[in-house]
Amino acid sequence: MLDNSWWIGLITGGTAIVASWVTGRGATRSARVQAEVTAHAAQVAEVRSRRRDAYREMSAAVHGLSEVYWRMEEADAVPEDHGRAAVVAQMQTAARAALNEVTRASREVVLEGPTPVSEAAQTLRRTAITTNGLLGRLVTGSEEERSRYDAAYRDFRQEHLRFLDLARAALEVG
Repeated sequence: MLDNSWWIGLITGGTAIVASWVTGRGATRSARVQAEVTAHAAQVAEVRSRRRDAYREMSAAVHGLSEVYWRMEEADAVPEDHGRAAVVAQMQTAARAALNEVTRASREVVLEGPTPVSEAAQTLRRTAITTNGLLGRLVTGSEEERSRYDAAYRDFRQEHLRFLDLARAALEVG
């Protein structure tokens, strides 16, 4: 019969090989899981960054349009027979350009999502279009038209605040 040390060496060597194989499999699996987690975290960060940029662009475009609408005080200060129509016409031209930016930015938000923010961006765009349509009717200085414009402008501002709240909530981590 062979020496017992030979059997002990054989068992010890086999145990070392099996332990090495098990450790290798564990390390491989751990590395794969870590790589998947890292890739997912990078993807989430990229999506969040794209959304933040889209939301920021939308808010900036809406703010630009608001600046045009705020010029209504300037139109109010001009007497009807001294160029009120010219001020309103300038506002309309500027508002059309700003509204194009709102439309472009809202499409970006719709692409980036999520759905509640996309819907809020679309609603905000529609209220901007409504307000813009009423802007052209203010040439006469009619109180009724001004009241309708003011109400539409308030809705526009309210929708902007709603959009900002939903956008902020969509970007919160936690």
